[in-house]
Amino acid sequence: MVRESAARGCDWRLLYVGRSRTSMPFLDEIGALAEAGERVTVVETDTEGLPDLAAALEAAPHGAVVHVCGPQPLMDAVVSTLATLRPGVEARLERFHPADGSAHGDTVEVELRRTGESLTVPPDRSVLSAVRDRLPDLAYSCEQGFCGTCKVRVLGGTPEHRDELLTVEERADSMLICVSRSQDGKLVLDL
Repeated sequence: MVRESAARGCDWRLLYVGRSRTSMPFLDEIGALAEAGERVTVVETDTEGLPDLAAALEAAPHGAVVHVCGPQPLMDAVVSTLATLRPGVEARLERFHPADGSAHGDTVEVELRRTGESLTVPPDRSVLSAVRDRLPDLAYSCEQGFCGTCKVRVLGGTPEHRDELLTVEERADSMLICVSRSQDGKLVLDL
């Protein structure tokens, strides 16, 4: 992400937190980026303690997106700090496991608009799993709501978003069918 942001000319910053430099991969690669000295802050918690998140986030401009990957307490602290200090800044969280509450849920009636098929998704299955019974070539990857491969346009119904990836704008007309469900028991998908 940092390399791509730099290549696009984006205004980026990286706060890289780990116990020690020996446990932090990619330090050499990150340090080799142009402007890394001005844009990268490395915090070794074994010797420096926890980072000052308020100081790190206070300069984030309104409309910025802060990508966070790490243990849940760190992600919670970033979200809380942004909500208090920078309410116009969005946090995008990357987990290595599904978020709490992302288990399946109630039965959902799904209409696949392009194929004209309808299906019932039972509580113990994901929408993705049920849709793949009908459309086996439908792309997917993580099945945990953080890669975005299974993003589908929603034409009807009200999604219950359980992912950590989609922006507010994307959630207006799309959902990740691997983890998200329906608030009203019905979905019409552009499939």
